[in-house]
Amino acid sequence: MPSDVGFVGLGAMGLPMVRNLSKADISVSAFDLKAEICAEAAELSGVTVANSPADIARQVSVVLTCLPTAGAVQAVYTGDDGIAVGGDAGLVTCDCSTMAPDVSRSLAQDMSAAGIHHLEAPIFGIPLQAQSGDVYFAVSGNEAHVGAVTPFLEAMGRGYRYVGATGVAHTMKILQNGLGMGHAALASEILVICERLGLDTELFIDLVKDARGLGLSVFFERYATALVTGEKTQAGLLPVSAKDTSLARGLAQEVGLPAPILEETAAVFQEAMDTGSPDEELTVVSQVARARKTRSSY
Repeated sequence: MPSDVGFVGLGAMGLPMVRNLSKADISVSAFDLKAEICAEAAELSGVTVANSPADIARQVSVVLTCLPTAGAVQAVYTGDDGIAVGGDAGLVTCDCSTMAPDVSRSLAQDMSAAGIHHLEAPIFGIPLQAQSGDVYFAVSGNEAHVGAVTPFLEAMGRGYRYVGATGVAHTMKILQNGLGMGHAALASEILVICERLGLDTELFIDLVKDARGLGLSVFFERYATALVTGEKTQAGLLPVSAKDTSLARGLAQEVGLPAPILEETAAVFQEAMDTGSPDEELTVVSQVARARKTRSSY
């Protein structure tokens, strides 16, 4: 019996979303390159593991993808065992990754040539929100096909907003992530200043949260303590954050806007990448500010 939907990419965001599809009694044909993750997915009710993205595309009318890099997206859609190989005309695909808008527009053209209708629905949220079904989606592409993915987006998250033509959703997601990573870099510096001044850092964090003034952001509310303690909080991974910040900087360059704050944010996340581990969460960016303390005259 065919599955209700296909899903390629069972990472930190993808697997929790497949789990929520399963909880909603939606059957899923799933695929990931990592066998151990596929085995975990296969334990979920209504989830079967396919041999390839092409295999999934042969079985379903809608395929969702959630992948870490542009290269992975291209391979899944246009590779030898990709969706375009297995999908018939009329198939609807929806990429929930965060990609440069030109990559998405090019991909949509490639899919259109194969008779496949491509949408993008980048995820607004972190792994913890994916687990609880609290993520939100921005959707763009041909609005006539949004209805085909609506039941799945609603099962995986708390809703979506249609924002326009192909590339618009990814552009808005990148800008939003640039804003969030700016909060992360600045919060890291402010908290290190607290430490150097000998203030009670936890008291400061609580004060900002309780006052609910201009200094409070969603990032600060969720992760300020982790910036100080280094605890794991299931925040996004550092490589993804560095990628998204670089993409946001690229958008500023594209429109000819000098953006020194965004430039510095991208540089801070790149420094964290150069000195850290790809398995680290994005809150490790605080170590960049803390290392600067050791080079100061204090």
